Amino acid sequence: LNEDGRIIRFLERLEDYTRSDIPEENIEPIIKVLMDIGDLFPEGDSGFFGTDTPMRILRICYQLSHRFDSYEKRFNIFKHAIEKAIKSLYTVVHEVGVLGQEHGKFGSKESPEPKDKLTVNVEQLERLEKLACDKIENWAEDGRLKKHERLPSILFSWKEWGKRDKINNFVNSTIKNDDGLIEFITGFLSKSTSHSMSDYVGKTHWRIHLKNVKEFVDLKEIEPRIRNISSSSDFKQLVDRKKLAINTFLDTIDGKIKDTF
Repeated sequence: LNEDGRIIRFLERLEDYTRSDIPEENIEPIIKVLMDIGDLFPEGDSGFFGTDTPMRILRICYQLSHRFDSYEKRFNIFKHAIEKAIKSLYTVVHEVGVLGQEHGKFGSKESPEPKDKLTVNVEQLERLEKLACDKIENWAEDGRLKKHERLPSILFSWKEWGKRDKINNFVNSTIKNDDGLIEFITGFLSKSTSHSMSDYVGKTHWRIHLKNVKEFVDLKEIEPRIRNISSSSDFKQLVDRKKLAINTFLDTIDGKIKDTF
């Protein structure tokens, strides 16, 4: 389903039925499944006019949950979905973060949404944030977090909801050896596409925003280590994405790539 894009088309079609066609008794099971396996889906189109998979999942969950008028009912749906989610973390963190944005958090809005637009109330939001934070800490403890492709986004949410010393302990433990440092830096690698009038195909640009990295580590401490990795005989044995991340990091430090964040 992932390889031929059918799951993307399924999500697109599912959105057509969220307003009324899906029976109410199926709403909670659908949201539970999306929360559990959303991270496993391909990212989808995140271009200028596209809607990527995380955003599509958010819209489906919002539309389905708002079929119920009760804050309590919506809260319980998301609470159960988060508790049962095993295979995904970013989908959970993203959902709870957007619920916070409805309340004006993260500088997303000057004021909260009107009450009839909110999915949960303030007290319920805090409980969901605690559940999401616990989930992040569980992934950090069992080693899955450091390998997550959405590591920076998850770390920033953890920073918002959790205790800084736990985040510092996780980062320091992750980067204490070279393999962990490479994993960490690779997590910050991001891709964007630009188009000009003469382009038939968009140009791909790879970035590592140093401002984001500096939120969690001292660049002066990790730069020499990454340079040593880059010049070592082991560098050629790394997978392409890790080599790209190392080169992008160093090129940004050296000014060859403009850090436009």
